[in-house]
Amino acid sequence: MNTKVIIAAITVVLFSALAFAETGLKAEVDKTRLKLGESLTYKLIITSTEKDLPEPRLPDFKGFSILSQAQTSDISLTSGKIKAQAVYVFILLSEMAGKLQIEPATISVKGGSLSSQAFEIEVAPGKTKIETRPKEAPSTPETPPETEDNLPEDSEITI
Repeated sequence: MNTKVIIAAITVVLFSALAFAETGLKAEVDKTRLKLGESLTYKLIITSTEKDLPEPRLPDFKGFSILSQAQTSDISLTSGKIKAQAVYVFILLSEMAGKLQIEPATISVKGGSLSSQAFEIEVAPGKTKIETRPKEAPSTPETPPETEDNLPEDSEITI
């Protein structure tokens, strides 16, 4: 009889943990106005009280090219509670001027799906100025290096 009570208690605890599992999805951009040829950073953050994080369906990033991307994940256990987080970071280069949309990312969770924020990015025409340093004149030594052609006639060459 004790075994049935223990199994029932464990079942209730497991289902309670599943019922209270929380998953969050948040997107961020570092700017919403830029010039053609400038880049922006798009960050997607998934958090959960479960160790297995869902894979996101990412936006298409129309009007942008992906210069680089990175992903980090972290799972911690504090006071018996699991906290998992995955962060996806994209450096996006603007390829066309106008009002561009970054659509929401989505993830599937128990009982449905979650969507992140969408962003309207205003890209102004005109290329970004790239700072360049003026070219320095090549340095000329005060005395040219000695070569066979400019040695005095009575010099010896040792090899």
